[in-house]
Amino acid sequence: MRKIDENKKRAITQAVFELTETVGLVGLSIAKVAKLAGVSPATIYVYYADKSDMLAQILIGVKDILDDGQEALILSVDDPIEQLKKLLAHLIEKWTTYPKHALFMRAALENASEIAPVGIAYSQKRAEVVVALYERLLSSGQIKMLSQNLLISWTAGGIMNNLMFHAKNGTTPDQVEIDQMIELSIDAIKK
Repeated sequence: MRKIDENKKRAITQAVFELTETVGLVGLSIAKVAKLAGVSPATIYVYYADKSDMLAQILIGVKDILDDGQEALILSVDDPIEQLKKLLAHLIEKWTTYPKHALFMRAALENASEIAPVGIAYSQKRAEVVVALYERLLSSGQIKMLSQNLLISWTAGGIMNNLMFHAKNGTTPDQVEIDQMIELSIDAIKK
């Protein structure tokens, strides 16, 4: 068995992030990743079974980075609206700190057929804390009775769109804009 070279593995991950932005997940291939990473295609197969496994394993790593500390932060306050504010602030902080990771995650979730099932299942498992929060919000009666999909779209989804704009332009939101994003998200769903 060949030795795992963490530098090569990181180069592969960075190449996937770059190609996700330029050609998308569907246009991404092992050959393109290898060329950009400066490794042979055979090297990629040392780490991953195929393209979908590579994308799944990268998604798992990305979810671990972006979701780290999320549950404890949400549960640090009792009120569901305050929990949502904590979640949104956490997402903004993570997505602005790791914009390439966030762009990859979004592309992966929008192109789930490109990802091995283990990656999608892991992502869904990590999202259970957010699903539970939305259930608490609905049960509290503090927000409009909307589907979870609409709630996520009008809160985290809207923020992600704004942060993607910043990422593509090489900018980051200031604290005023961050506060406004959170306020707009809450106002969109609050009764």
